[in-house]
Amino acid sequence: MRTEAATTHSAFCVVVLALILALPAFLPAEGKKHSVDLSWQPAKGHMVGYNIYRGVKKGGPYVKIASKVARPPYRDIAVDSHRTYYYVVTSVDKRGLESADSKEVKAKVP
Repeated sequence: MRTEAATTHSAFCVVVLALILALPAFLPAEGKKHSVDLSWQPAKGHMVGYNIYRGVKKGGPYVKIASKVARPPYRDIAVDSHRTYYYVVTSVDKRGLESADSKEVKAKVP
């Protein structure tokens, strides 16, 4: 379970700014794999990284898919075709405290 510590540290993860659906050109047509690229404005302060969360419903619940990501961007390669995903990002300080969730963003995978 996450520790909500938005009030205890001033730097927090801000809005995820860009979502890009990528289709690697080197894969054969029958084996198409999709990914979602996430990018965000880095938090100010002494952060040790970012946690990435994904859900399949607007507003969550979200499941942590990556911990202590050093910096943006992040590529989620575990996505399925014809699905919609919702993402939030948190920043983590050196004490292990997480910020509040960023604004949620939606990605529709073709």
